[in-house]
Amino acid sequence: SLAANLPDTLAWQGELNADLQLELPQAGPNGEISVNAGPGVLRFREEDIWHDFPYQTLALNSRLRPERIDSRVHFVGGELGELDVQLRIDPQGEIKPIDGEFSLRDLDISVARPFVPQVDRLQGQLNGAGRLSGTLQSPQLNGDLRLSEAEISGSELPVSFERLQVDIGIEGQQLRIDGNWRSGEQGQGRLNGTLDWQQALDLDLHLAGTRLPVVVEPYAELEVEPDLHLVLADERLAVSGRIKVPRGDITVRELPPSTVKVSEDTVIVGEEAEQADTALAIGMDIDVEVGEDRLRFSGFGLTADLAGYLHIGDNLDARGELKLNNGRYRAYGQRLTIRRAQLLFTGVLTQPFLDIEAIRRIPEDDVVAGLRITGSAEQPRIQVFAEPAMSQEQALSYLVLGRALGADSGDSNLLANAALSLGLAGSASFTGDLANRLGIDDFQLDTEGSGANTSVVASGRLTERLTLRYGVGVFEPANTVALRYRLTRRIFLEAASGLASSLDLFYRRNF
Repeated sequence: SLAANLPDTLAWQGELNADLQLELPQAGPNGEISVNAGPGVLRFREEDIWHDFPYQTLALNSRLRPERIDSRVHFVGGELGELDVQLRIDPQGEIKPIDGEFSLRDLDISVARPFVPQVDRLQGQLNGAGRLSGTLQSPQLNGDLRLSEAEISGSELPVSFERLQVDIGIEGQQLRIDGNWRSGEQGQGRLNGTLDWQQALDLDLHLAGTRLPVVVEPYAELEVEPDLHLVLADERLAVSGRIKVPRGDITVRELPPSTVKVSEDTVIVGEEAEQADTALAIGMDIDVEVGEDRLRFSGFGLTADLAGYLHIGDNLDARGELKLNNGRYRAYGQRLTIRRAQLLFTGVLTQPFLDIEAIRRIPEDDVVAGLRITGSAEQPRIQVFAEPAMSQEQALSYLVLGRALGADSGDSNLLANAALSLGLAGSASFTGDLANRLGIDDFQLDTEGSGANTSVVASGRLTERLTLRYGVGVFEPANTVALRYRLTRRIFLEAASGLASSLDLFYRRNF
């Protein structure tokens, strides 16, 4: 019968009983009130799923006298713990002073697990006690809470919190926080600070750690040592301090779909625009030190050790330099040595400037041939060079074939493919932008075939299962359009149309 007055996300199953004995003389009320609502079940809704929390006792007992009201609330809820509050109120006058005490025992924080989908494991117990003071309109709470033997971990969380201990001191409308945790075999973390909500939400928190394992699936396994200061005031979060990433492994096999973002001004016909929330302003003043020990990178044919320093400011403005040491790069069937590789940051973090040289030594001819990559990461310039200086054709021949340019057609075809790939690399940013506007994901430009059958091929995903491929002949006027549909994880159906049309069934097996 009370359901209409409860929030949509809360339901209460049980019976409510009460006894009332009350006298109302001119001097003030005199009597007793007893309310019993247990046992019962509290139900909380998370999206479309209801979660039940049975309890044994929920009772309120009050003794009313003209000069004083004594009340006690007692709750026993199994995993929800046991709460006992005793309160004394002076009903005389306007401010109505209060005085009392509370105790909380054995609250299992695992009851919150269904409401935190990113967390796979949540456990720990919360206990505490304190006093109540102030007035009925402005109560004050003072006491101590302790979270002990807690664990918070999940596949979507980069850091796990093991053996978490947090002491919380409550002082009116402010919290003092002091905690520590373990992570992995050697990782240790500490946090301390204050949280104030008297006027607006104010946070002052210091977070530090050593050898904390950070996992970013499926790309990185790192050890991180943060020393950060977080301040939230006037609806602005300021983050300052230092982060060290001395060691770890980064392996990138393919870019995630999130790297292709829809423009903020995109309008999807048929969908109502959502009201944008007011974004929290974030100020940053962070020094990042990378590769003090060894941070290994592997991806896109490159293996190297990352080392360097960055300063990250507001709006992800980055200043600094990262180097690739002991690097090797695979291109055109060759394993090139990274002679020099620098990523220079003088603006937005995602747009560094490149200064890279990957070389191949040919000792027989005392020649060094290589690729020089310069410019911004969005539109790099790729140049073939050689030492001693020679024509671009000869330099490319030494790079791809390991010898001077020959007269046979096999060399020419191979070099033509390499030259085409270099040209396509320079236009990848523009063509990728165009594909995104057309709704094509994971767009790629590449070459296929050899000799007279060489073609430039554009490919990308239309849906999760359907991909499109379009090829244009370089030396022959032959165009091919193909649609491939993924039936299962290993079986594909492809329809192609060109000089000849075909319908093929493919089975793929990785070894």
